[in-house]
Amino acid sequence: MAHSDHTDADRREHVAVHCEATSFDPESARPLTFAAIRIRGPRILTGSALLLHPGSDTGVAEAGDRLHAFIGGRPLVGYYLDFSVAMAERLTGRPLPEERTEVSSLYYDRKIRSLSKQAVDLRLDSLVHDLDLPVRPDGAFGIALTAAMAWLRLTQDGR
Repeated sequence: MAHSDHTDADRREHVAVHCEATSFDPESARPLTFAAIRIRGPRILTGSALLLHPGSDTGVAEAGDRLHAFIGGRPLVGYYLDFSVAMAERLTGRPLPEERTEVSSLYYDRKIRSLSKQAVDLRLDSLVHDLDLPVRPDGAFGIALTAAMAWLRLTQDGR
């Protein structure tokens, strides 16, 4: 059996992540802010959230180490997650967990089942309004929190 750095806590929790950067090109963008928030069962653990500004409040290497340690082996949750994961992997220099949930995809799947040949509005503000989430998706922390709330609503709420 292969050795794993993942703990039982890692498997019971998820982490909502979001990265704000200088552009949307993961090859050339410089990360400005990373937010990571753990989700345990139906609880979003905002009190222990991680908010990093690589290169300004921490060194880039230190920010990468802190982000990697915070995520551990926990599955990831996010809104258009590919970009945030690409930026996080570049920052940490290591791969992140393969188990990932794209909130916009969950939302799309739910909406497409209830609509007949209509386009699905995947804008974050529309998702927040439609799911009746009590949050404003501003900044990296706000978007990570929104993703966490939407994930809970879409996976545990049954609406």
